Amino acid sequence: MEEKENLAPATPPVAEVVEDIKTRAPQPIRCRRILVPTDGSGQAFKAVSEAIHLAAVTEAELTLLMVVDYNKNVAAFEQVSLGGYVPAELKIAAYRFLADMMHLIPPEIRAHPRVEAGDPRECITAVAEEEESDLIVMGSRGFGTFRSLLVGSVSRFVLEQAPCPVLLVKGLPDDWDEEEHYTVPLD
Repeated sequence: MEEKENLAPATPPVAEVVEDIKTRAPQPIRCRRILVPTDGSGQAFKAVSEAIHLAAVTEAELTLLMVVDYNKNVAAFEQVSLGGYVPAELKIAAYRFLADMMHLIPPEIRAHPRVEAGDPRECITAVAEEEESDLIVMGSRGFGTFRSLLVGSVSRFVLEQAPCPVLLVKGLPDDWDEEEHYTVPLD
């Protein structure tokens, strides 16, 4: 019996760990690249705003990412009738939206837009890995655990699969994008 007790690794008391943390010199936050996926929702808009503040503090570069999900935006009949052709209009609209969002970013913050096509969950994690992102800042719809299991949640998938830390930002109400609430003019 005594041998089993000796095999367990000794863990330092919490007080020792806290004291060790206190005595270390503070380290600056290292964040070179922040990925900000957006779908145009109020939550995503709030995430962009938070990412701008983080980039200003950490001198990080922002990537504004919009993923065009053709399966969501193109009816099944249209997909079949197009014979595999992907409508360019959806990508053009995404680039226009991101161009408008880029006007919200102060000129001293390095940023670039990026549009990808596919499943948003997989595209976000793949882009984060490809660009070696240090942080993903994205909106959360605020669904409860039960509802996200039924519906499926992009933010939950990214949180679990991302190659870097993920900051989920709760945002504005779902009706924020009515014309009178939108702050960037869309022409």
